[in-house]
Amino acid sequence: MSTTLLTTDTRLADMAQASAAAIGSSLSVMTDPQELRTVWRTSAVILIGADQVGQVAGWALPRRDQTYLVGQADSQEALCRWSMPLGASVIVLPEGGKWLSRVIAGRGVGSDTGTVVAVRGGVGGVGVSTLCAGVALAAARRPLKVALVDCDPQGGGLDLLLGAENTPGWRWDKLKNAVGQIADITPMLPNVEGITLVSMTRPDPVPVSAQAFEAVIDCLARTHQLVLIDQGRTDTNGGSVVRRSVVVSAQTVRALAATRASVIHADVGQCGLVIRKGGSVSAGDAARAVELPLVAVLPTVAELPRLADRGVPPWPSGGWKRACVRVLQWCLGETSGARRLR
Repeated sequence: MSTTLLTTDTRLADMAQASAAAIGSSLSVMTDPQELRTVWRTSAVILIGADQVGQVAGWALPRRDQTYLVGQADSQEALCRWSMPLGASVIVLPEGGKWLSRVIAGRGVGSDTGTVVAVRGGVGGVGVSTLCAGVALAAARRPLKVALVDCDPQGGGLDLLLGAENTPGWRWDKLKNAVGQIADITPMLPNVEGITLVSMTRPDPVPVSAQAFEAVIDCLARTHQLVLIDQGRTDTNGGSVVRRSVVVSAQTVRALAATRASVIHADVGQCGLVIRKGGSVSAGDAARAVELPLVAVLPTVAELPRLADRGVPPWPSGGWKRACVRVLQWCLGETSGARRLR
């Protein structure tokens, strides 16, 4: 398998050569940018050093898979900005030496990615965003590396719910052009209570294309143990990386009818039901009606709306906390939820 590195930085070249040698592979190092044009379509893997990436990006070469931008820590932010127009991932050395070895060996996208879970409402007004935040907080307190992604343009922005509207970092407006396998964007994103956050912008949310959404989710899955997607009631599905889905409904006949209609084509083997208390239908009957395994029942907590208005992360004690932990366990495959009721 051929791997080509373009750089005039001898220290960077030495580190890349060491990663190749660690797996018994060879690495061809080029110092003339024009030489890269001759192997752009034929080299299995192309590595572009931080010292050359600006020039290569200016050529507007056709996009290709297995292209990586390589540099040291002081160039990471600049490389991340180039990664999206080039459709390339960023590998920072020496920290990313192990990943670079995998890339050279032809295992750039491994199976050791985090769990991606989409959470959506079967009906409106059931607190999907609040549940997402609660489950993310439960994960961060383990501690797990967790990311929370807002894809509901009508939701007002998850950063408001977590009190992070003034926390610096990229929102979706900076990520709308992402495509393919992109760099680790974690350092560029807001971090709140140990949660990596991708939030909508205000006052006009930026439309997020399916390819940008999938690229960002794929990136976060490579760098986090759990990625939670707040879908609201949107149709965005997160692409092939989503492993499990949670649908939230209320305990009323109309809410359950709407929820059943929304999941009729879902992969129910990987979809679980969360019921928000308040209504005449029991949780067991609700699970029977929707034909999904019951994961948890969310209690009504009067304090939650006040916390949301104050931008305080939703983590009250008691039944709410226990329900969030239960949902987290199901998301991670630690419990199967209630058995399907017949």
